[in-house]
Amino acid sequence: MISKQKKWTALFVAMTFLWLLQISAMPLQGEHSPDQSDTTIETPEKAPDFIEEEGAPNTAKKKSIMPIVLIGLGVVAVAAVVALVVLKTSYDITGTWTINIDFTTAGYTDYTSTWVFTGTKESGTFVENDQGTTYNGTYTVTNKKEVWFKYNSYSDTYVGKFDSKDKMSGTFSTATYNGTWTATKTSSSTAAVPSLPHSAAAASIFRHDKK
Repeated sequence: MISKQKKWTALFVAMTFLWLLQISAMPLQGEHSPDQSDTTIETPEKAPDFIEEEGAPNTAKKKSIMPIVLIGLGVVAVAAVVALVVLKTSYDITGTWTINIDFTTAGYTDYTSTWVFTGTKESGTFVENDQGTTYNGTYTVTNKKEVWFKYNSYSDTYVGKFDSKDKMSGTFSTATYNGTWTATKTSSSTAAVPSLPHSAAAASIFRHDKK
């Protein structure tokens, strides 16, 4: 919800900035020309004076600084939105996550376990706690959003991305089976916690074919 609000805010500010640029580019309204009734016909005797008046320099009109002010305000507003939406968005995989495993291959049962990622935002190790049995692996995060992790002793490879700061999703596969996964961050702590319970039969089937 917060991510969507930031996107709408950025769009609103961008549209406002473009509107301000359009307003600033419009020419200022000029003064009305004198009415025809105010024009007098000069006599031939005043012809030299008329020539002199025509040759007199015109007084330059002062230009309004409002367009410059509007452009400056627009630039500041866009910069603020970029800093808020882009620069402040930081995805950190370290911590404790609950991951749901959903098989798309027939014969396997979906299950849920707890994963603890330890390291930096870019790389490190993880421990999956599956009903008291732990499984180790490594992970990497590229482009600050795309995730990849794999067990040390099994061929399962997980790929995916951050959907928000505390949500991830993706796919996993081996030569035998494949499926999808979703993850929810439950804590920023990297301390091991018990996994959520799931079917023992599902665990035995899954682990048996995981080698």
